Amino acid sequence: MSLLDQNWGGTGGGGDDDALDDNQQGKQILTSRDGTLMLIECAPEMFESLSNTMKTDSSTNDDNDDEDLTTGFQLIMRACQRFYQSKIISNDKDLSGIILYGTEKNKNTFDFNHIYILHELAQPSAERIIQLENLSKQDTFKKTYKDLFGSTQSKGYSLNEALWTCSNLFSNSPQRLTIKRVFIFTCNDQPHASNLTLERQAKQRAKDLNDVGIQVEVFPILTETRTTFDYKKFFQDVLMLSDDELELRNNQAPTGRLNELLKLVYSKEHKKRAYCTVPFSLGTASDGTPLQLSVSIFNMVRPCTKPSKIKLDMKTNMETKTVTKHYLPETAEILMPSDIQYGIDVSNRRVLFDADEIKAIKKFADPGLEILGFKSLSCLLPHHYVKPGHFIYPDEKYIEGSTCLFNALLKKCLEKQMFILCQFTARRNTSPRLVALIPQAEEINKKDPTDRLASNGFHVHYLPYADDIRTLPKNDVARLSDDQVDVFKNVIRGLKFKYRPEKLENPALQTLWRNIEATALNKDKPEEFIDLTVPNEENQNKKVGQYATEIKQMFFPPDYVMGVTKRTAAKRKAETTAISSSAKRSKSDENIDVEAAARNNLV
Repeated sequence: MSLLDQNWGGTGGGGDDDALDDNQQGKQILTSRDGTLMLIECAPEMFESLSNTMKTDSSTNDDNDDEDLTTGFQLIMRACQRFYQSKIISNDKDLSGIILYGTEKNKNTFDFNHIYILHELAQPSAERIIQLENLSKQDTFKKTYKDLFGSTQSKGYSLNEALWTCSNLFSNSPQRLTIKRVFIFTCNDQPHASNLTLERQAKQRAKDLNDVGIQVEVFPILTETRTTFDYKKFFQDVLMLSDDELELRNNQAPTGRLNELLKLVYSKEHKKRAYCTVPFSLGTASDGTPLQLSVSIFNMVRPCTKPSKIKLDMKTNMETKTVTKHYLPETAEILMPSDIQYGIDVSNRRVLFDADEIKAIKKFADPGLEILGFKSLSCLLPHHYVKPGHFIYPDEKYIEGSTCLFNALLKKCLEKQMFILCQFTARRNTSPRLVALIPQAEEINKKDPTDRLASNGFHVHYLPYADDIRTLPKNDVARLSDDQVDVFKNVIRGLKFKYRPEKLENPALQTLWRNIEATALNKDKPEEFIDLTVPNEENQNKKVGQYATEIKQMFFPPDYVMGVTKRTAAKRKAETTAISSSAKRSKSDENIDVEAAARNNLV
């Protein structure tokens, strides 16, 4: 069987990593649903104050919401609330639910003691978010919790039964789920220390979940009485961690900040699915067999668009359905797809094509990367950027040994500072693109060995064709004196800052979603949003305001007024002229005899 007979070019899933095609801007190629269950321990320790190791100085805290989150339970409820809100924005088709264990009351299908299903597996809603907000507020969470669930000092609840409840919710899900996850929030690193039977059952249940494709993750919470969390005691077997992974987990300090906890949750929940998997052809061997390895392609950047509008019936408020039909204007006969041809006018002649011919025209090559050669990295220029690219990893699923060959190729490209010039076809019936594979070495945060700043692999950088390049008109640049250059050097130094794109949110999107959230949750006003894309003029004036006068004297004529351009002056002149002519018309209108004009039929 040929390699191209396999499922090359297929997308690996959902909305988070689907690329936007040139012909399908704004449409998802495949849609999928993920299911996430929050399994939260409600032991008495979870209602104690957070451990000093998890508390942070409020002066360095960038989230004011952390100030009233004094207990582990509040912190988790607020994290679940934010998780729901992010799901509504990022992928509202995903299902989420919350299960509490260690409660006095119980609510579950099997009538297990001390297990309460707070939220069934479903899409997030405004009612759920409001309930979680009440469970995290400092002045209401204790009363709300006791009224709904009670509390228990008993240690007799079983983690095995809690995991079984999670498995049952996934099994009874009305929607087919692509990925299933269980997030355990607990302060107890050995929940069944006094009962080996329950401990063995819980470990076996976790193994069964893993065997059926349900991922389990643990988020430890430290309190005043639970100041340490050792994965080796129990959760190493539940998570099936290797010795190296165990060491990394134990060296990673739990967090008591809302933003950092959410960051951990999102990192575990993030869909790491490939945009597509394609063969990487390096040529042919001496015996004529193709030399190929398999790579998976991931998206690094994807535009986040506003939600699309839904058309509703004005009377019933029901969603409408759009149906498009083609018909002949002469006879009003409805045309079927087989009756439609496509054409293009060339030299006063219309050339016609049918659907099969259109497909044949669109097909250039089979999906894959085909190497064309190697070039020095210095050949890449800034204006060669076309659109956001991808990142590739080796994939052993289709071709064994791909990782070894991929790493050897990456190592040599890094040593020689070369990039690989390739022809890239993402899927069938898509035009091939010219790309540069730019090598990248792995980079680890020196302060935190568990934090990987950059992964080893190749960036897929789209290159322009000759038809895409435009030449600029020649412009004679005036020579500047050293004093003029030095002034702008000082301005540049004063306005330098560390650019971090993850800190700059889209103001249009954030304003829209905060207004939608305020309406859905019955808030008086939307949550305040600080737009970091607006320059801080006061801060800029402190740093470079002193150079404004020098720049004005060096580059502008003596009568120049800052902020006034020729276009602005012309516009003001036109407005003045219009006002004066309007005044003249008004003055002449006052002298008109309306009665005489009416008699002469002039009104």
